[in-house]
Amino acid sequence: MRNTIAAAGLALAASAAAEAQQGRFEFTSDTMIARDDPFAPDEALDAGPGGQPFGLATGFDSNNWARWVQPLSGRQVLRFEQQARVRSFFDRDGLDSVLLTPRIQYWNTTQDNTIQFRIHAAYSHLSRSGSTHWTRPEAEAQLRWRPRGDRTLETVGRLRLNAYDFRSAPLQGLSSTRVRAGLEQYWRAPDDAWEVRLSAFRESADADERRFSFDETRVGAGVSWRAGDRTTLGLAADYRMRDYRGAFSQALPVNREDRRLLAEARVERQISERASLFAAAGYLDNDSNIAARDYGGPAWRAGLRFRF
Repeated sequence: MRNTIAAAGLALAASAAAEAQQGRFEFTSDTMIARDDPFAPDEALDAGPGGQPFGLATGFDSNNWARWVQPLSGRQVLRFEQQARVRSFFDRDGLDSVLLTPRIQYWNTTQDNTIQFRIHAAYSHLSRSGSTHWTRPEAEAQLRWRPRGDRTLETVGRLRLNAYDFRSAPLQGLSSTRVRAGLEQYWRAPDDAWEVRLSAFRESADADERRFSFDETRVGAGVSWRAGDRTTLGLAADYRMRDYRGAFSQALPVNREDRRLLAEARVERQISERASLFAAAGYLDNDSNIAARDYGGPAWRAGLRFRF
């Protein structure tokens, strides 16, 4: 009996392996010079690192993803990914960072291609000056509805949970648990000649100190289209309304409120089968009732994208 069960198990495993397709390796790299928000305004109360005011910063950014895509039986897929992102600011050495994120994803699609389910789990580790700055476990579930059975019309629902654990921030109480839920709507041409996107998200963060807890509403829109065989153009806008739940400080006993708008134009030019040049330019404005958090200015990036 034991031998019979073992033989049956081996037969099932062999059958599943036969149904599964050959896996493949993929690599994506975006390397650029960019001027944008360094995303560090919560780590001090009065000014940026070294006493510099908060604002946009210019620097080098290299974001790289290596992944193994393994089809399973039916329409199931596993994706094993590793991200390595290096950021170095020309005038903000204290913000230079290395981000490492392993991630695993599972996809499954109905036979008629109208519904796709995705889940992923990830663990991010960001370091500065060789020391851990924060870690972030994360999980997300997605449900994608394609009523026509293709990508021309797609509605995406997302639910994400993560937890930031700050290890070396100048302030105490930044660690937080965050929940984000939202919808994205896509319209695409049958030949992918153009795409229109609308999105809306709601995020809540519960931090160790109430002044760092917040509720945020985020809406976005974008359109992109092909301009010839090798060029893609685009326009995008992103608006965030973030309201904090506690007094900013003893000196400023008011709840912080931020309104952040980024609008930009984009262009990408394919220069070979696997490489393209890209650029974007626009304006970023962070309107806040706290003077030290009120900043804005031209934002841009330009770089090389490589896919293998």
